[in-house]
Amino acid sequence: MQEHKQLILRRAIRQWATGGACALALIGNAFAQVSEQTTIEIESGKLAQSLTALGRQTRTELVFDPTVVADRQAPSVRGSMTADQALEYLLSGTGLRHERTSSDVVLVLAQAPATQSVPAAAPSAEESSSGDGQESAAASESVLEQITVVGIRKSIADAIEVKRDATRIMDTISAEDIGKLPDQNVAETLSRIPGVQVTRVEGEGKSITVRGLGLNKLLLNGKSFIGSARNGDPNLADVSPELLAGVDVIKAPSADLVEGWLGAVINLRTKRPLDLEDSVISGRLQSSYADRAEEWGEKVSGFIAHTFADRKFGVLLSGSYSDSTGASDIYQSGGWTQVTNVDVTGDGVNDTFFRPLRLMTWSNTYEDERYSVNASAQWRPIDDLTFTLEGVKSRRDTDRVRSVQQTILNNNITNGVIDASGTLVSGNFSGVTLRPMLYGGDSYSDNEYLSANANWSRDRWTVNLNASVSEGEGAGLGGDGGNNNSGNDNVLVTRQRAGNIVNVAYDAAGSDVSPNYGINANFDIFDPSQYEVYSTFDVDYVAENKGHDADFDVEYQLDGFFTSVKVGARTETIEVFGGNPQSSYPAFSTHDPTPGSPLLASEVPGLSYTGLLGGMFPGESGSYPRQILTGSVSFDTIRNALGATPISFDSTAAKATINQVEQTTDAFFAMVRFSTDVFGVPMTGDLGVRQVNVDRESLGYTIVGNQALRARAGKSFSDTLPNLNLIFDLRDDVRLRFAAAKVVARPDLTSTGVGLSLQPVSMTGSSGNPDLDPFRATQFDTTVEWYFAPASLLAAGVFYKDVSAFTTYSESVEEHPEAPNNTLTGPAAYTYVIGRPTNGKDGKIQGIELNYQQALSMLPEPFDGFGYAVTYTYADSETPDIDELTGKRNPLNNSSEHSANAVVYYEKGPFSGRVAYNYRSEYMTNGGSIASGGANWADARGQVDASASFRINDNFQLTCEGVNLTRAINSFYRTNPGRLYSSYLDDRRIYFGVAATF
Repeated sequence: MQEHKQLILRRAIRQWATGGACALALIGNAFAQVSEQTTIEIESGKLAQSLTALGRQTRTELVFDPTVVADRQAPSVRGSMTADQALEYLLSGTGLRHERTSSDVVLVLAQAPATQSVPAAAPSAEESSSGDGQESAAASESVLEQITVVGIRKSIADAIEVKRDATRIMDTISAEDIGKLPDQNVAETLSRIPGVQVTRVEGEGKSITVRGLGLNKLLLNGKSFIGSARNGDPNLADVSPELLAGVDVIKAPSADLVEGWLGAVINLRTKRPLDLEDSVISGRLQSSYADRAEEWGEKVSGFIAHTFADRKFGVLLSGSYSDSTGASDIYQSGGWTQVTNVDVTGDGVNDTFFRPLRLMTWSNTYEDERYSVNASAQWRPIDDLTFTLEGVKSRRDTDRVRSVQQTILNNNITNGVIDASGTLVSGNFSGVTLRPMLYGGDSYSDNEYLSANANWSRDRWTVNLNASVSEGEGAGLGGDGGNNNSGNDNVLVTRQRAGNIVNVAYDAAGSDVSPNYGINANFDIFDPSQYEVYSTFDVDYVAENKGHDADFDVEYQLDGFFTSVKVGARTETIEVFGGNPQSSYPAFSTHDPTPGSPLLASEVPGLSYTGLLGGMFPGESGSYPRQILTGSVSFDTIRNALGATPISFDSTAAKATINQVEQTTDAFFAMVRFSTDVFGVPMTGDLGVRQVNVDRESLGYTIVGNQALRARAGKSFSDTLPNLNLIFDLRDDVRLRFAAAKVVARPDLTSTGVGLSLQPVSMTGSSGNPDLDPFRATQFDTTVEWYFAPASLLAAGVFYKDVSAFTTYSESVEEHPEAPNNTLTGPAAYTYVIGRPTNGKDGKIQGIELNYQQALSMLPEPFDGFGYAVTYTYADSETPDIDELTGKRNPLNNSSEHSANAVVYYEKGPFSGRVAYNYRSEYMTNGGSIASGGANWADARGQVDASASFRINDNFQLTCEGVNLTRAINSFYRTNPGRLYSSYLDDRRIYFGVAATF
């Protein structure tokens, strides 16, 4: 046998010498057993050394010409695979490939065109058992998942392969390791995907838009997932990334995909026990440090999966727990107002100008505790049938104390300077009100999810049956007016005692975190005994949601142009309940320990001012208050001490805030898949239609006199949603995709309620509109994708959405004498500006997406471990809303025109590291009237995150991560940056940990 090997090798070398292809390697009979799995561990390095290691680990003789492989580099390979798979991956990116010429000989050739850009994999277990002897096309694309080294490059390679194999336009992110996404938060992970923009609250991602749209559908393993947000959606910050194997962002639909979105479907994928090759136990322990809070936290997560009975039954359990403390420094103006007929410049002529309502310095400190548990069981009694049962439970509790120094401004202004935009640039305010207050702000979110699936596949038939039920509830999830600090509004409103005078010198030319201003007073402003309690604002924000769905689909494989036909149906019911109950307080004089004098802030049990908090906005320029009064607050104690009623929905005013909406959706679909050649170019695709019928009922109360009367309003609508997806394989490594579809999304269900929510402090309110129509759009997408090397991609896309029934918002002045806790007197005490959503006109969104990722394995050592990913999105949106102040059409809320990501990573041997930069340009958060200074905008912002790990051995690795390393500011303004509305400085967070996998 040895002589035979050498003979073939000499013949191959002779052929190369005479101008043929170069025979580099010859492997014996053992190597020819392509179905034999071998555990292979080869670090990246010289190709010659890697080939020698491959021969040693596969127990085969491997002979090659070292002059041909000289100066060529090979990537690292680790995992269970066949020798053929390992060899092909080692040769990827080297300009070499191998060919099998007999059952026991493999030739590795140079200067020959590669047949595909990624190695081919062995058939899956299901395909091998079919006995048809044909290689599966799907399996030939999955080798990277099987053999790439665990780490960043594996995550990127897996995600690229999922994108390449997808039948729809989509992007994905895969876990770097079992149950570990690249970021601490799912929303932050999604921000790495082209077209996705994240909105951050308390330093972490809370919500996203996709291609400028916040109307997205969140699924868990393809099923509906009802959460604790007030419109029934889950909060992304409540989903632990440790539970997930990956996240898909699907941007173009097919008929079998759940409706209810305009931007994208975000599908969170968890691991399944029968999907894993072996039983696995893994865990991760981390400590975290928040630099503004100057506090440490901890986080622990674990994952265990095991199969039984010859892989016919499997169970999986994963969970995570974290406890952390954070802090934010905040400036807020409380809004802007237009002032008329007041002479502030001293020239004897009345002026019209804009000024801030307040000057406020906040410190928001919070302790956040959360846990998540995921359990899954699978049973495969026969090869054709699989049952899956899965459940998820998560809980998050956040305790907050918000210390604030509020300066309530007025129109007593001298030495005023007004710029060309009509904005007050500087001036002196006299006789203003100073309010040092301590807010409570506890919140919680509780979510439960249970799903069941049965999949049967035999011959040409595939049948799926699914059902799920989920619930989400929470309190304290609002109360911030859409701004950055969340939590309930529980506060005793204080002000300086009579005779205490406060003046303010104001200069808008401060910094991007605050205008310059100084407080001058005839008393010690940091003495709590100098302030009286004169009002309360004690309200909870309650959400209780639940839903269930069931669906089935049947697919039959065909021969010819049409490759399959698929039909199915789905029904879903969602119930959301939201309201803002308040606690009412009797006259303070009935519980004043010193009758005949005002109730002082220092006299209230449960309200404790303990000293000064200093060092606000470290490292930022400007002259403004850097220290404020702080302390602790217990509203249970305060309510008992002051005789307040418990918070409930018993009062007339509380019932008026209730929004209860029930919506039932029935959907039916039919689609065909097809495959053919168009002028020699392979083309595949699908064509389908989905029929959606919706019934919605809104329940609540209306106020007549002092009575709350039950109210009900109903609405039904139907939509027919056709769609087309086409894929052209221009080359083996180049794909052109085209998609066209009609899509529909429900409005925020809370916005369709009949309830009314009033804010007595700002004298504003909001009401729902049960007559709101769904959002509808016709969309077109085209992408070109070039998979030019392993773990590498260059893609460009164009999208266009023509949207009808954009919701607009209108404001009206109304009288509501039933409102509690008014601090004013006379008609002003019950005159409110009420905002309501209404059905609008058409709008559009259009743009481009670019995605460039490359693993630089062709570079010489040690630079072959580098790689990068760069994405860019341009999204231009236009709505029918006209900005009252500028006269221009408003863009979509929360939609940046430009967004980009840049990731550089390095992975070599046991070390891996990643630095990521995320940027989005300015965006409008909400429209505004002339009286309020115009629309509210968020300024452009970029954030830098980083991570690193060191693999001690196959079982253990050390990890380190940094979030918001440059401690970038979130700034908001009214119409132009000169009208600073608010700014936020959040923690820089560092995570240290150890991870283990067995």
